[in-house]
Amino acid sequence: MNNCIKKKRWQFVLCVWVGLIGCKETKQETKIEPIKVKTTKMVYPTKEQYEVGYSGLIESGKKINLSFQVGGTIEKVLVDLGSYVNKGQLIAQVDKTSYLKQYQVQQAQVELAKENYRRIQEVYEKGSIAEIKLIEARSAYQQANSAAQATFENIKHTKIYAPISGYVGEKMLEAGDLASPGVSVVSLLKVVEVKASMTLPDNEINNYKLGDIARVNIKALGNKEFVGKVDEISIQSMSSTPTYLAKISIENPTLTIKPGMNCTVYLPSKNGDMKRGFIVPIESIIPDEKGSYFVYVAEEAIAKKVSVELGQLYDKGIEVISGLSLGDKLITSGYHKLTSNTPILIVE
Repeated sequence: MNNCIKKKRWQFVLCVWVGLIGCKETKQETKIEPIKVKTTKMVYPTKEQYEVGYSGLIESGKKINLSFQVGGTIEKVLVDLGSYVNKGQLIAQVDKTSYLKQYQVQQAQVELAKENYRRIQEVYEKGSIAEIKLIEARSAYQQANSAAQATFENIKHTKIYAPISGYVGEKMLEAGDLASPGVSVVSLLKVVEVKASMTLPDNEINNYKLGDIARVNIKALGNKEFVGKVDEISIQSMSSTPTYLAKISIENPTLTIKPGMNCTVYLPSKNGDMKRGFIVPIESIIPDEKGSYFVYVAEEAIAKKVSVELGQLYDKGIEVISGLSLGDKLITSGYHKLTSNTPILIVE
């Protein structure tokens, strides 16, 4: 009997021991490891965070296409592509031989008409000829003189001089080509000041005005940034799309900015209110099944789900206008593994 009782006691102790071990193992199995996350502290946005970026293209500050006012064979073009020219410098000229010969003939006609007018005037003063003859002679002299002066002007127009100082951006014709009036020979670029040209959508065009300050980032120059101001805004949309052309003037004394470079223009949004909300990474915003949005914030070692109301979208992120408070630690990495009250470990 004693052996039987002892045996049952050992069986009871063994069951209790096994149960304790099982409970311990169960607790170990259900232990939740904290999720590693990164956070950013909510502070009021800077002016740069409220900027909107637009793709643009650098243009010369001024472009002038130079052409002859008369036709003829080009004798010489005295500039090369990319060369710098000073205001008043000779650019090109056409053969003026035919215009010189025409002027010489007309000058002879002027002298003849002048002499004829002088003689008729002498006869008229003696009362031997009608006044109409004097008027006709004077008119013939004036017409001959005007024709000669017009041809003399054509001789001057056989040369092109630079109206401004700048760089030769393009050569359309060379020596030996036939020039026609109004057909461009070279284009002259003024690049000590350049312009960033961009388009603005119709719902944003009224947000900006002449003189607004802009930042211009040029990737080809190692993402170097330049400060400019709005110099032009079109009043009419472009032909095929509801967009408007705007240009930002930028000083370029070192000539490092070249026409044709791609750029990004950052303009301050007129919708931004620096005390209204916070700018957060757009990827940290999570939509729910009801069409609302929420984020996770870190409270000590726990992730808390917080509903938020969104505002304007900017280049630096999206605006949260309610739901977050100054100093909140927004979870920006690891949030896709979280649910509300999930243990977290904040890492740098």
